[in-house]
Amino acid sequence: MQYTVPHYYKGFTCIAGECPDTCCAGWQIQIDPFSLKKYRKNNGPLGNRLKNEINWKEGCFRQYAGRCAFLNENNLCDLYLEGGGQRAFCRTCRTYPRHIEEFEGLREISLSLSCPAAADLILNCGEPVRLLHAEDEKEDEPYEDFDFFLFTKLEDARSLILRILQDRAHPFRIRAAAALALSHDLQQRIDKNALCEADSLFDRYSSPGMWTWFGSRLSSLEHGEGHAERRRVAENALFSILDRLEVLRDDWMPYLVDARRTLKNAPALQKEEERSFSDLFTEQTAEQLLVYFVFTYFCGAVYNADAYGKMKFSFAGMILIRELVRAEWLQNPDITRETILRTACRYAREVEHSDKNKFLMEELLADEGRFGLENLFSLLLP
Repeated sequence: MQYTVPHYYKGFTCIAGECPDTCCAGWQIQIDPFSLKKYRKNNGPLGNRLKNEINWKEGCFRQYAGRCAFLNENNLCDLYLEGGGQRAFCRTCRTYPRHIEEFEGLREISLSLSCPAAADLILNCGEPVRLLHAEDEKEDEPYEDFDFFLFTKLEDARSLILRILQDRAHPFRIRAAAALALSHDLQQRIDKNALCEADSLFDRYSSPGMWTWFGSRLSSLEHGEGHAERRRVAENALFSILDRLEVLRDDWMPYLVDARRTLKNAPALQKEEERSFSDLFTEQTAEQLLVYFVFTYFCGAVYNADAYGKMKFSFAGMILIRELVRAEWLQNPDITRETILRTACRYAREVEHSDKNKFLMEELLADEGRFGLENLFSLLLP
């Protein structure tokens, strides 16, 4: 079995009781069948507590006021403290905040942006992300109908997209636009069953002239008639997607309504104000967010043949987090990078930890009338 992880992966350490947003509250913690059997066999005081504090019908820990029954007043886990450390955990608690994408012969492991300690590593990483590879002796699990040829081209495309996104010699807006367009053009070849043309596509997006072309295209859009209205409509369309998603935390919708109201009522920013916001939400921040989403989700297109949909989902996440941060900055220009981390965690908890939300978001983003390339490009422009 082969493994791929981002280079900062091993730097993660759970900060336990110091965490500003514990993973043991705010959502249901499912217990895997193996752990349920193990918990049934526990004896003594801890065994009695397990029998009382597990919802055996639903296969999850009970919650009180939104907190796991085993989360004590110091925000530490009693199951960990009394059960012998990590060996007492179920799979969910043992794995989080690690996120695993499974492919035949390969596991890609990332850290979840919803964890504050992981978000700190992801967003405060100064250098471009490097992907590390390893292999062990575990046998590969067979996958029925796994399309290796498609997966190979998705890996090649992702490598090129990450190289484009991390080329800091060019403005981020050009990098992001090129990455979007590449996934769009790859999707056309997937849909036509013409993946044999993918390599020539990758060559075209590797040429130096690519940067000039996208720079000119974005400049033309920025100074073209109706740009401000196009951007406003595209931003509203993105936020309208969030209105359709399953709500996981009670405070999410009030927060979202307040943010949208702030953005709607704010006057157009002057150049000095735009620079001030850009000093907070930097190009490096946008890069690390988009790289995170692309690494985590892009190659999952092998299961639905929708590379462009995965790229749109990744792009939308970066833009929405940026605009939520902008709303907080408009309310208080003195906010710090801690606000960016908190906002990214909040978004990730609502969107990434619900398969229903991820699927619905991709489905809604497929509307080319609202989310065509030029509309998405407009979101990269002032």
